[in-house]
Amino acid sequence: MEPLLLAALCAACLTPVVLLRKKTPEQALLLTTAILVVVMTRCAALAAPLMEELRGLFEKAGVDTGHVSILLRTVAAALVTRFGADLCKDGGSQALATAVETTGAVAVLLIALPLLRAVVDLLLGFFT
Repeated sequence: MEPLLLAALCAACLTPVVLLRKKTPEQALLLTTAILVVVMTRCAALAAPLMEELRGLFEKAGVDTGHVSILLRTVAAALVTRFGADLCKDGGSQALATAVETTGAVAVLLIALPLLRAVVDLLLGFFT
């Protein structure tokens, strides 16, 4: 039920953001950022039990918890990148949005590097 309330909050704040954007775009961007922080903080709190459930399921399946952590950090980096790029676009800077997206792609590759190493080690184990 709370995700619907958060969506309603975003929808309710859309009108003030649009009105502010016409007169004071800086304040519209600040309001958008504040709403985003509130919603994402609440979503993170709501997702905590889900993450624990996922960890439990992966443990039952015999999947290394380190791999689950990599998966979750990759999803988090993708979400942060998406929101950061969208904020830059709302602020009127496509170039900054592209830079945020590029940085996010590099971050995801760095986060996933241990998983890639594990896959390479596994494949090399089959050939030796």
